[in-house]
Amino acid sequence: MATRMANRKKRMILTISWIFLFPLAIWTAVQMTSNQPDINVIDLSIISFLAIVVSCFPIKVMNTNISFMSGINLAVFLYYGLTVALYVTLLALIAMFISIKVNVIKEYYRYMANTLMFSWLIICESTVFHLLGGEVGPFAVDESINLIPVIAYVLTGLVLNHVGLYFIVKVLYEEDVAFFEHDAVWDFVSEVLAIPVGLMLYVLYSQLGRPGIFYVGLPFLSLSIIINLYHVSQQINDALQKASEIGQQLSEHLKVNHILDVFIEKLIGFMNVDFAFIYDADAGEHLKIIRQYESEEGILNTVPIKKHEAISGRVWSTGKSIRYSKLKQWRKISDLFFQGKAQSVLSVPMIRNQKIVGIITFASKEKHAFQKHHLIILEILANYLAVAIDNARNYESTKLKSEQCPLTGLYNYRYFESILTEMYQNYEYFRKQFSIILLDIDHFKKVNDTYGHQSGNEVLILLARRLEEFIGERGTVARYGGEEFIILLPESGDRAGIQLAEQLRSVISDQGFDIHNDLTDQCRHTIYITASIGVATAPHQGEDALTLVRNADRAMYTGAKQQGRNKVAAYIG
Repeated sequence: MATRMANRKKRMILTISWIFLFPLAIWTAVQMTSNQPDINVIDLSIISFLAIVVSCFPIKVMNTNISFMSGINLAVFLYYGLTVALYVTLLALIAMFISIKVNVIKEYYRYMANTLMFSWLIICESTVFHLLGGEVGPFAVDESINLIPVIAYVLTGLVLNHVGLYFIVKVLYEEDVAFFEHDAVWDFVSEVLAIPVGLMLYVLYSQLGRPGIFYVGLPFLSLSIIINLYHVSQQINDALQKASEIGQQLSEHLKVNHILDVFIEKLIGFMNVDFAFIYDADAGEHLKIIRQYESEEGILNTVPIKKHEAISGRVWSTGKSIRYSKLKQWRKISDLFFQGKAQSVLSVPMIRNQKIVGIITFASKEKHAFQKHHLIILEILANYLAVAIDNARNYESTKLKSEQCPLTGLYNYRYFESILTEMYQNYEYFRKQFSIILLDIDHFKKVNDTYGHQSGNEVLILLARRLEEFIGERGTVARYGGEEFIILLPESGDRAGIQLAEQLRSVISDQGFDIHNDLTDQCRHTIYITASIGVATAPHQGEDALTLVRNADRAMYTGAKQQGRNKVAAYIG
């Protein structure tokens, strides 16, 4: 709130300053203009149009804009004087702001700050020019151009423009920027190139009149447009190259979560994204969010989306991508979802085997944040993502099956052995004890003989669920084989392992198991079972994974089974 009030105060000061200083700048320019030649309205209109187009289509070099507007400004100043040059400059400036879609009402302060700055800037340029003996008016063939005031005029504009823009960005926008950056070099190059362009336009217009404008203006105008078209195509090529690199990175990961993380990370760095949603379209009636990103936490409350609902729902139902540049274009469609927090929206389908398997929706707080090439790139990457997720899910499913007991759903011993071995490998670094619990159901053959093997399987499944629920996040439960189960307890010493094993023994023996009698009456029965349990702790009770398991097995048989069953025994050795 304090920042917002500070901004209001600054804008109020700016507004008051503009009300007094901008008209003063106009009056000063008129007073400083002398011996102005007659104005040809048609010629001035053509020059104004040229200035507007050149301002709206700067030449792109190394991601920096280079404009010949200052050259046109120089030619107008040398021929017509300060007042007309000020008019052309402000007209081009306003046209440029409109072309980059700066809202006149909501961002009025930007117009005020820049028009105020440039009006006084050109007055300063003119003052330096005249102090150094420069004169304005049509060029005469028998005279030479005094270059010193011309160069001083241009350099004064360059320095004051750099200082003024730095002040606006630093104070008004409160952005942390360096006073001198790489772009300043290209600003200098732009001003140097503008001098011969301005002088050429000035001389030819003085000697040839209107044709001189076209002789100079048309080539540079055409060059600006051609180079910009090249820049756009180059931008698309670079984006396609970037998309290919991201697609390659997606294919390198075999976990769905990793793939989604990489996708979001790369895209928010590539585009101006404040909100990102990736939906699974195979989740039933509603889209299921599988990844969400917000530039500021807790801004949006997600709501279920059906087909035809909101922007993502429309993409789901039509299979066609959507791009909006501002809020008023989509407010009636999805105002509830983004709650007025976004402006630009981009939404594309993820297609796999001619079927829509997901939706990607990006949103930005800025207007016109997403261009057409962004849509093309996202469509390409959406298909990359669909394939990568499908491959990862297949891999994860296959991997899970290789690690999982098909009956109980617990990890199998093969997987358990791998993580136990990893615990040994990490011991030298962490230096923390860990224990294993090995348990065997007592008289399990009697259960099978009395109720049938299917009922015995029910007991194993129910016991697996009970073990998982009891152990929770404290360890890893696996099926060792037959009616035996094994549990790994990280960071658990002898005493803690035995204590937990004793609790586990009670959990097994004190609560019944509701099973179906598969042999006789086909009715439900509640039976009670017990288990013999052995505990061994690494590293002093087993120098490797195999030895630790063998010692836990010994403890279970000699200390529990042979001592009457339904007991807990720790390995002693």
